[in-house]
Formats: sequence, structure tokens, C-alpha cells
Amino acid sequence: MKDNRRFFRLDEISDVTPLTKGQLLDAIDNDKLTLCALIEGKSLGYFHEPKTLANVFDYKGVARLGLDVAKKLLSDGKATVSHVVVLEPDKIENWRSVESAYPNISTERFDHVKNFTKPECAVSAYVSIEQIDDWRGTLERTLLPKRKRSAQESREALSNLFQAIGGTKRQVIASQSIYLHAHQLRFDLVSVHKVFGLDTNQNALQSQTIVNPSDIEIHPIKIMINKAIIGNVEANARTVWNLIKRDHQTDAKQIDVDSLISTMNNDEIEWFGQQDTVRITKYKTFQNLLSEVRKAKS
Repeated sequence: MKDNRRFFRLDEISDVTPLTKGQLLDAIDNDKLTLCALIEGKSLGYFHEPKTLANVFDYKGVARLGLDVAKKLLSDGKATVSHVVVLEPDKIENWRSVESAYPNISTERFDHVKNFTKPECAVSAYVSIEQIDDWRGTLERTLLPKRKRSAQESREALSNLFQAIGGTKRQVIASQSIYLHAHQLRFDLVSVHKVFGLDTNQNALQSQTIVNPSDIEIHPIKIMINKAIIGNVEANARTVWNLIKRDHQTDAKQIDVDSLISTMNNDEIEWFGQQDTVRITKYKTFQNLLSEVRKAKS
């Protein structure tokens, strides 16, 4: 029976590719490939931009991990994760607005934006959105005055402190990390194909020659440029930029298929890099990257 899965346990690598588990792990060690994990959550948070909570949803499916999280899971057998890329949007359930999920609860820890429709492509998400008691905010406002208080303000501050200690709860929603264990790890067959230069036809995999991973492009923006200039290698930088920008603004992405770009305007691209970092590529840098891509093709 043909196996139509996209995500597999690490020990299955030799069943569906000509690779060994050692080759798979070596690609991860050398930052060529990251892993995924099977996760389940009742309140994940979709963010349209960094630190911007847009919607809340339930999910049981596979999500891509940051490289640092994947490596920690491999070395320690467990790790915490704060946000991931959801790779199976068809498994998203109970898509709802923040207001309906958490009525009358403060959203001040996020830059809240308007609601979005349920996505059809991979999306970035906080792994857990929870309603918590804001002890930190109460105590900070009470114990860390920015100026000298009047007698009345001091009495009010002391009253707030007693209320905090005595159990008065001010509730907010916040992003919380979740624990992952090594048994949840999966590899993405599509990503493995790209990194090792394998044929995407699984029936032909065993006859493929493995390409040296060091020859494979891994810079996300350069990968997008490669896709944007297919059929028009000599397109100028602004044309290529606009093609990527137009792709970013659509739901059915063909260039930024992993939804790495968070925002993009005429001057810069803000995108998610390794280890959950936010990277910015200026237009001038983009021009240089385009030149490098063209040079590699020549």
C-alpha cells in the first residue's frame, strides 16, 4: 500500500528515502534542516505579525520547530516551545476571535489586530494562549514607582499590595510555553527532498543520487528569490521584490510557502529566522541577495 504521509518518525527515514538516520541528524547538526513535532492544543494563537495576536484556535497536527528547539529535543529528550509554524491548516478547529474566546479579559500583552479568516496555508502561531492572574503587573505597579508619591497615592499603593497578596486577581491573556518530548518529533519529507535534492516521486527515491547538502541553498530570502525569478532570471530587483510582496499578501502562497514573512513594505522585509528570531532584510541587502542568486545560476 502506498504511503501518502508527509510527516514521519525519525526512524522511518530509510523507509521512504535512500538516506540514513545519521545523514538526517547530520543535516540538522549543520543547520541545513529542522524538524517538526506532533502537537495538540486547545488554545493556540495565530499571530499575523510578531507579538500581535489575531485569532485563537484548536489544533492537533504537525508543526515546524525552530532549529534550537529541535536540537534540544534531540540532545535532552525534552524542550519548551513558545511558538511554531502550523503545517496542517486543514486540521485547525474552533477558529474564533480573541474577544469571543476571552470576553472581558485584558489583551494588553499583545498588539491586538482585527480578526482574520481561517488560513489555508501554513501559519505562525503561539502554542498556548491562557488566561492568567496578572501578579507581575500588579506588583510592578505597586513596588516600582517612577516618581515620588503623595500620601494618598502611597496609601492606594499599599492597599493594592495588600489586595495582591490577599488574592485579588487581575486577569490577562498571555502566551505560555508548552513542553515537548522526543517521541513527538517528526521529519517533513518535503523539506528533506529540498535539502538533499531528492526526486519528489517517492516511487523513484531509492534510485536517486544524494546531493551534498552543502550545495543546497538554505537562506530563506534567497530561496524565495529563486522561486520568484523562475522563467525570468533577468527581472530587476523591484519587480522581484513586488512579486514576493504580492505573494505575501495572498493566502495561497507560492513563494513564501512557509509563511516566514511577517510584514513587508517597499523598503524592508521582516521575517522569522532560526531560533525564533525576527530578522529584517532591507531593500539594498535584497538587491545583493538577488545578485548572488543570479551568480549561482550562471
